[in-house]
Amino acid sequence: MDLTERFGPAAELISSILERTPLRMGDDELTVACSGGPDSTALAVVASATGRPVTLHHVDHGIRPDSDQDAGVVKELAAWLGVGFVSHQVVVTPGANVEARARAERFAVLPKGVATGHTMDDQGETVLVNLLRGTGIDGLAAMEFGPTHPFLAVRRAETHALCQQLRLPVVHDESNNDLRFTRNKIRNQLVPMLDQIADRDVVPLLARLASLAHLDSSLLNQLAEELVVDPTDVNELRGHPEPLAQRALRQWVRDQRPVDGENYPPSDAEIRRIMAVVRGEVVAAQVSGGHRVARSSGRLRFESGDSTTLMAMDSNEAPQWAAHDLGPVIVSAEDIQRRVIELGAQITADYADSPPLLVCVLKGALHFMSDLSMAIKLPIDLDFMAVSSYGSATQTSGIVRIVKDLEADLTNRHVLVVEDIIDSGLTLNYLRKYLSARGPKSIEVCALLLKEGEQRVEPDFRYVGFTIPPSFVVGYGLDVAEKYRNLDGIYTYIGEGSH
Repeated sequence: MDLTERFGPAAELISSILERTPLRMGDDELTVACSGGPDSTALAVVASATGRPVTLHHVDHGIRPDSDQDAGVVKELAAWLGVGFVSHQVVVTPGANVEARARAERFAVLPKGVATGHTMDDQGETVLVNLLRGTGIDGLAAMEFGPTHPFLAVRRAETHALCQQLRLPVVHDESNNDLRFTRNKIRNQLVPMLDQIADRDVVPLLARLASLAHLDSSLLNQLAEELVVDPTDVNELRGHPEPLAQRALRQWVRDQRPVDGENYPPSDAEIRRIMAVVRGEVVAAQVSGGHRVARSSGRLRFESGDSTTLMAMDSNEAPQWAAHDLGPVIVSAEDIQRRVIELGAQITADYADSPPLLVCVLKGALHFMSDLSMAIKLPIDLDFMAVSSYGSATQTSGIVRIVKDLEADLTNRHVLVVEDIIDSGLTLNYLRKYLSARGPKSIEVCALLLKEGEQRVEPDFRYVGFTIPPSFVVGYGLDVAEKYRNLDGIYTYIGEGSH
């Protein structure tokens, strides 16, 4: 049966899309991740047009109330196409980084090498996401075109048009329009603005940049693999040009991390911290995911830790006097105390030869500073300063004001700034410059919370407790008009002025 007989007027579009994918290569089974949205539905159709055996895999995260109905849409699609269907169910509890945890759970149950429906538009958005977060050539390379991403030469408009021509029911995820998420802002605001400024469609330009960056990145990785025999040998790393050593380290760290979905390469800030370990400036450095890289006997070792992406705990109910203003718990009291102990141990190891001066940024970091100082097993000094950019509001004013200055002399001392939460990063950036003028030997930051995707400066922070969604939170020192500081957990604030 030819495509026209099977798909009618849509055959021409299917044939055009198919020519731009690697799907016809081979005769083994194609496994397709299908959410029921337009992109993955179009991918399922085009995959079935290859004549190869196809199985659609649907994952129900249980996040949306009606998500179980999505599996029915995909099952009907599979029946109409005459292909296989497998349904997976995972549990993703509410709380911090729900999208990242859902993605990790999804990849944990999907078969290896499954094809996804990411389009050229997704590729362009990924380039911009990485650019805004701060990236090098690897981030610009974004997703790699191939069997797992076969639709990177296909436009989103084409997948929607194909579903419309075939009159296929599709799932619409309302969260794609939620502008609290960085990618949605890029999709709905930034890309149209760039189109207007450039007076052209910028997505193909971004996709071409990704393709060129991937070629260069692949070559550099190959050279690093050939020239750096052992990336754990600090003497060998010192013998190579630093860019080559950094690239070898980046791949080594990526290989060491537990595979829990998309394994992103370490950031530039992480690599620079590891290079400090290589140079012997510190004995260990933290990397994302609660892991760290330590050095002993001239060799590096990767120490796995618990993930800092935490789930909400239903047992942490808000006290009655505050419940009407509070949403779900973001970080439980138990998890805070566990993480503070971990951070204290890391700081103890890193500053073993030269204990730092801890600078607490009042008032929000007071609780964190108290617990953290007791978890650091060194003769540390403490000092306090107060800055303000919020006042009694839930949105920063952007104007930094020194309310209380330090008393200690910073000259030639290691300084560790202890912060409660980092959102835009502008206040902390100002504070670093302010303190640097006093001649410290080093300035590092230990922040309890980092708001995901909110930074407007390069996020270079040595110690971070938890990464949380970009919502306003209270508890464990964080307040609204001086209230809620004494909550032992951290909660979403939904009271007056929160929206």
